[in-house]
Parts: sequence; structure tokens; C-alpha cells
Amino acid sequence: MTALGFNADDLAANRAGSLSTGQAARLRKNWRRQLTVSIILVIVLMFVATTLLFLGQRNDSGALTFVGMAITVINAVIVGVGAQSYLRLSGDLRVGSVIATSGAVKRVVRVASGRATSYVIRVGDGGDVNVSKVVFNAFEEGQRYTLYRAAASKALLSAESL
Repeated sequence: MTALGFNADDLAANRAGSLSTGQAARLRKNWRRQLTVSIILVIVLMFVATTLLFLGQRNDSGALTFVGMAITVINAVIVGVGAQSYLRLSGDLRVGSVIATSGAVKRVVRVASGRATSYVIRVGDGGDVNVSKVVFNAFEEGQRYTLYRAAASKALLSAESL
């Protein structure tokens, strides 16, 4: 409970197939934080792309124009990812949007370039769940758990040992 930050009321709501009020607020807060970062990034990249396109045209530089266009495309991708994030949040906030997966836990550390880069919890055939190191260490290898996840974003909401 401590590692994932949920309480008995949250777990009861998840067992019933829905989000608790606190979990819905936490998902909204995370989305707002992501939205803020995305907006700042889009604005900065917009100014950089505009400047590069202007300088490319002014100096007759194909390289600057190309980089400016590439940054414009990257900006469009960031906006698309933001829209996708909003759609996932909307899906998560619908009633009955919690999915439960039960089974024995397998803990996996994915390593890249010789150092740990991500911690994964695998429960049965429910797929992989990326978690923080604190949450990863809270699970016992081989122990049976039920994981409750948001249906659209697949965010881990709560878990209980069986």
C-alpha cells in the first residue's frame, strides 16, 4: 500500500471495477503535469523552428530550412501524443475502467548498456507493468498477486497479495 500510495477505500473501489476519487484525482494531476511540460516544449520548439526557417530562407540555407521543418514535424508528434494522453485519461475516468490481473509475480530488471534502466512486474499473462524501484522491491518473486490497472493508460493503481 505504501509503495503504490493507495488505501483500503481505493482497493475496495478497484475490486468493484472502478477508480476511487483519490485515484481519479491523481490521474488528472499526472495528466496536467504532462500537459504543462508538453505545452512548454511545443512553444519552445515552435520558436526554434520559426527562427530556423526564417534564417534558412534569409540565408538561402537548405540545411537550416530542413532542420526547421524537422522540428515542426516533431512538434506535431508531441501534440499528437498529448491528444492521445487526453483520450487515455478520458477512458480511465469512465465507470468500470479498472482491469484486474491475477497470478504469480515475476520481477524483471531490463538492462541497457550495463546498467538497470527499468523495473518490470509480470503477472501471469497480464503483460508487463513498468514500475519504480520502490514498487518493484515491494513485490515478492513467485508470490501470487492481483494487480488493478487503469484500463486505457494501463497505470498500476493498486495490488493485493493472494
